[in-house]
Amino acid sequence: MKKILFHSLTIPPDNVSTGMLVAEIADGFKQMGVDVEILASSPQYNIENNDNLTLDKYYKSSYKDINITHINSSNRSFNKITRFFQWITFHYQTIKFLSKNKNNYSHIFIFSYPPTMNLVVIYIKKFLKIKVTYSCWELYPEIANKTFKTSSGILFNIFKKIDSYAMKLADNLVVNSSELKTYLVNNRGLKDKDIKSIYHFSPYEISNKNPKLDKKIIMYAGNMGKPQNIKEFIDTFNSIKEVNWKLEFFGAGEEFDSIKDLENEQLSVFEHLPRNELYEKTKDIPVALISLDKDITVEGFPGKTFDYLSMNKVLICFANSDSAVSKFIDKFELGFTIDPNDKTSMETIFDKLNDQSLLLNFQKNINNLNKNILNKSKVVEDYYSLI
Repeated sequence: MKKILFHSLTIPPDNVSTGMLVAEIADGFKQMGVDVEILASSPQYNIENNDNLTLDKYYKSSYKDINITHINSSNRSFNKITRFFQWITFHYQTIKFLSKNKNNYSHIFIFSYPPTMNLVVIYIKKFLKIKVTYSCWELYPEIANKTFKTSSGILFNIFKKIDSYAMKLADNLVVNSSELKTYLVNNRGLKDKDIKSIYHFSPYEISNKNPKLDKKIIMYAGNMGKPQNIKEFIDTFNSIKEVNWKLEFFGAGEEFDSIKDLENEQLSVFEHLPRNELYEKTKDIPVALISLDKDITVEGFPGKTFDYLSMNKVLICFANSDSAVSKFIDKFELGFTIDPNDKTSMETIFDKLNDQSLLLNFQKNINNLNKNILNKSKVVEDYYSLI
């Protein structure tokens, strides 16, 4: 019997939420009796813990008894041009591997990071004729266009057409919000496409302990790039002269150094920590920040949202009120949303942050959401239904 392949850029031992999520969905399939394998890169972040150093193009490891083929890849670069060519090299080796092993698989699940993963979808459907489920988590052409304030030039339109073509070709198309589904139908010519919306979940264990609501600290953990818009959040925070609350930020990215330069008595900036170390250092912090460029709405839904929720953090969202993540937080009453265009909006929220009864209600909603909706078994069942 042929196998099912999960294809992702990152995978354990990288402690990256997207890669961990893919690995946990694959584990869920295995527990349901599916013969599943994983194809991914070598570690992009957790380099020091890579025990499989080799000059070979491919090498093997495993995760919870699931066989993983790693494509030996260069360490992740934060330079845009270098990173683009890293992705293309990774895809080239992917295509070589799949072409050689095409008779082993009946169905390939592809997860959308990096943004050029759509090229692999097209190759598999057009040339290998294998069933493909394309799980698209973000619309990178639109994010790049809005974040870097470029005009809708030739490259942007070409890449968007390639992305839409891959979505149309895929046997199954999965997105992580109903808002993104609606956008694709209305703006990407996918009116006749059956699109399935599946929420994510945190691949890490849900904490059985709630943070301390009297600890006046807000944390951020994750990528520090332009789409995250962290510097504007800090500027707005400084402008309202809030004196009771402090910020502790952890991460890496192209803007890390410039954010580090903003450190003061109320802002501490630390480099990326492995998830277990991050949890131990921040387990008592009650509030976590999600920040997005003010022009991003449905195109991106930060995966850190679900990781924060697994730690039972009340959420502060500094993003467009029409964004999918803002609507998600408001729908389930998980915290506060701040309009980046309205300075008084942040002032109002910080007044509310001092109301511990309100924070406690948010905490109860988060506990219920983790238990009933954002859990591994439900998400695995939704993906399993696509086989």
